[in-house]
Amino acid sequence: MKRLLLQICLAWTVSGLLSAAELAEWKAAAAKAVITPTEPMYLAGFANREVPAEGTAMELHAKSLAIEDKQGARFVMVTLDLVEVTYQLRDAVAAAVKTKFGLPEKALLLNCSHTHCGPELRYTELEFMSFTDPLRKERCLRYNAFLTDKIIGIIGESLQHLEPATVSYGHARCGFAMNRRLKSDRPTGDPYLNSPNPEGVVDHDVPVLTVNSAAGKLSAIVFGYACHNTSMSLKQWHGDYAGHAQQMIEEAHPGTVALFMMGCGGDQNAYPRFSPIFSLRHGQSLATAVEAAIDAKPKPIRGPLRIDWQTTRLDYQSIPTAELIEKRLSTGEGYDKGYEVYQRKWDEKRLYAIKNGGLRDHYDYPIQTVRFGSDLTFVALSGETCVDYSLRLKREFTGPGRLWVAGYSNDILAYIPSKRVLQEGGYEAFRSLMYWSNPLHPDKFADTLEERIIGKVGEMLK
Repeated sequence: MKRLLLQICLAWTVSGLLSAAELAEWKAAAAKAVITPTEPMYLAGFANREVPAEGTAMELHAKSLAIEDKQGARFVMVTLDLVEVTYQLRDAVAAAVKTKFGLPEKALLLNCSHTHCGPELRYTELEFMSFTDPLRKERCLRYNAFLTDKIIGIIGESLQHLEPATVSYGHARCGFAMNRRLKSDRPTGDPYLNSPNPEGVVDHDVPVLTVNSAAGKLSAIVFGYACHNTSMSLKQWHGDYAGHAQQMIEEAHPGTVALFMMGCGGDQNAYPRFSPIFSLRHGQSLATAVEAAIDAKPKPIRGPLRIDWQTTRLDYQSIPTAELIEKRLSTGEGYDKGYEVYQRKWDEKRLYAIKNGGLRDHYDYPIQTVRFGSDLTFVALSGETCVDYSLRLKREFTGPGRLWVAGYSNDILAYIPSKRVLQEGGYEAFRSLMYWSNPLHPDKFADTLEERIIGKVGEMLK
């Protein structure tokens, strides 16, 4: 009799476990790989620091989280300890995983941490023009191939190991990000300085997505923050504060993959900064905020997944002619003496482009939305998006559930200033464009860009 009761209890237990697995809202899996360069490469991020890295202080990683709903719709997010995501990189990865794994191109999100202690990513002849060392170009091209293969590999690994899971959302706050646009009282130069502005707008939210297996084990944590990864300026490979935060979370939860998703931090810096100790402290602060969000018992989110990808047209204020640029190059007229060397390089590149096919007259700006039922909506914006975008979207969003806004996703085409920042002027509004070659922009954006972006997001979320 006891044996019969035991068998019945075991049958009920197994049946319950199978039912839980069968009825799970999601399947999910995470994977990661080291993407630290294996040969000498130049550091990216600061225009005045074109030097090769002097070794590795912290490994750089690519991390993938794949999620599948009950209907079989899949979504993959990839986070990268890199300064940027080029459109060439995303296009190559998206095409490969569509062919290999049947993942729709719109269902792939690539986001970079924007660490300034990572390698340069260069793809075009325009970017290679100034190279005097031929090995530099060769190494860039080899790294591009290496990086693409690594990302495809972890996407495949995560898709092939999907298992029943619970996906939950929570959030907390973290306070080291500060607006970096300080109004200048100088008669010349930028009207806004790259300096701490404690009165400026910020977004201190720390959104957190947790993935637990059917057995209740924490397997992945995705967390976001809107702040430049410029706590330090080492001449070594390093993930900066986001790298520290991911490392600390993974150490606190063995077997878990921690993924950092950069928010709309284009005009936000970590303060104090420019020291390894500050990077460590900021990482600890962010990791603590993530733990606080987990302790606050994140709420499970439901499906189905609904994913959209659209572009909106961003126009430029003007399109310079070859005659105008040639005159400025020959006379030096109109150059700011503090930035003349960079302005001349920009003019040389624009002139080269005009003579080899022409300058673009607009940019097709990609926007991605990912809805988890009515509980959570991701909005992935491209470029170095300023914080006004996340604040406005979260303020105006009228749909159900929570809204998570990420910048630095899919195509880091330029700084994306809000209309206010564009009208105020300064680095994010205009001067930063002179350092960009991939893509090359003819002029600053027209002041319609904010309404175009916000309007398109609104259409996509109807």
